[in-house]
Amino acid sequence: MAPTANGSANGNTSDTATVVGAQNESDVTAFWSRYEHVKYGDMMKNVLIEIQAIGADTLQDVITRYENLQREHKEYVQQHHAEREYTKTFLEREEYLQGSLARMQRIMNRDPYILVLIDGDGMIFNNAYLSQGEAGGKQAASVLHNAITDWATEKVVEYPADSKVVVRIYANLRGLADACTRAGIVDHPAKVLEFARGFTSGKTLFDFTDVGAGKDRADGKISETFKIYVYNYHCRQIVFGCSHDNGYARLLEQHMSDEEALSRVTLLEGTPFEKELAILPFQKAKFPGIFRDNKIGIQGQTDLLTGQPPSRVDSGRSMNANSAAFTPRTGTPASVYSPYSTAATLGGQPMAVRSPHVRNQSIASSANDSDTGGSWATVTKKNAHQPFTGVLRTTTNSQDAVMRNRKGQRLDTNLEYNREEVQRIKKMKACNQHYLGVNGCCHYNAKKEDKCPHDHRINFSATDKKWLRVVARETPCKKGHECDDPKCIYGHHCPFPVATEGSMRGVGCLNGNDCRFPSSMHGMDLAPFKTTRVTGWL
Repeated sequence: MAPTANGSANGNTSDTATVVGAQNESDVTAFWSRYEHVKYGDMMKNVLIEIQAIGADTLQDVITRYENLQREHKEYVQQHHAEREYTKTFLEREEYLQGSLARMQRIMNRDPYILVLIDGDGMIFNNAYLSQGEAGGKQAASVLHNAITDWATEKVVEYPADSKVVVRIYANLRGLADACTRAGIVDHPAKVLEFARGFTSGKTLFDFTDVGAGKDRADGKISETFKIYVYNYHCRQIVFGCSHDNGYARLLEQHMSDEEALSRVTLLEGTPFEKELAILPFQKAKFPGIFRDNKIGIQGQTDLLTGQPPSRVDSGRSMNANSAAFTPRTGTPASVYSPYSTAATLGGQPMAVRSPHVRNQSIASSANDSDTGGSWATVTKKNAHQPFTGVLRTTTNSQDAVMRNRKGQRLDTNLEYNREEVQRIKKMKACNQHYLGVNGCCHYNAKKEDKCPHDHRINFSATDKKWLRVVARETPCKKGHECDDPKCIYGHHCPFPVATEGSMRGVGCLNGNDCRFPSSMHGMDLAPFKTTRVTGWL
């Protein structure tokens, strides 16, 4: 048993020795660790001692600097986070703005157009279009649209293929119609109105606008429209038809120094550019064959108060000039306004100038003078082949005299004329014979007022009757040139101006084929032959 016991005892001793060895090793490590700690503590103590030796103030500075560095670091960190958030927000906003810009560009590029802005009082379409009325207006609209499109494709920078053409024409249509009729371009003022209607209906975006009478109505509308569209992005170009009027130079001069405006405005030529417009730096264009290249020339009668030719003031066009209602009656008052020249000649010598506002004194031969051997017309016709030897030049204040020309044709006296007043009186449809005739209206006097187509119940003033005489004068006298009644209220030659263009040029008047005066009452010699009686013929 002893060996076993000894063996076991030896084994326990060995294990105990192992444990003791490990514990000793751990203690050594601990000692080394404590040594290092103590050493570090001594080192820090030495550092502090050295710092303390340097000075307490320096230590305080170091600590203060450290605190400052910590604060700045914190601020930099906060700023960094803020900038990162700002950058994120900026990127989101940029993306939104880029999308908005793209949408805006799509909107701005949508429906581009060229605006053709025309003063229709001076830029007048060619006769071939005007004379066709509504059909001519539609044709003119089509031709102008094609001309603008072809021109823009070649001349306008970045001209979109889907661009539209917008045309705005402003004019005094009534004045334009009267001018064209007087010139013989159209045979009736209604043709010009029909032309404007056809032009407007010819293209969806074409308008021919009537601005009415007035000096600056068309100018004002055109100028304000120009200002609205000159910087409108959708409007890629303004084609400005104003070559006849220097007044538009004031408007255009305001944009001479603006390169964008210079590139966006083109001046359209009809008649040659007036001097002030010709020198402007804007680009210019001309479409031959569409607009007239010369102004309308009108000869003959003008409005005595305004200097402008009056429009036709026809009284009762639908009635026959030879009807009973218009038959001259004996003893009726003298008639009114007619287009005499302001100076006449006799034997190569000038005669007295006729006043446009005052009735001339009648100093012609009496048709019933026994020394004439009949009427003045009979005498002149009978002796027309004989040389003229002399006349007795005596003036007379007789109200029973009439004026005649060298051919013996009756002439009418001049009276004051006012277009607006004449038009006003004309609309009343008054009976001329009732108010102006010496014996009045036969129907009214016979208690058959319903037989007369005109009004007898108007209370006219003396001034109104003056204008009524103008209306009556526009009805031709049934007796024509042979009428010897010094108080006849009707016309003895056409009072309307001679046409200067068209088929009626030189002979016909502004009313063309619709004029109620016969051809024999047109183109007469209107120089009065101022005599009262013939004293000798060879």
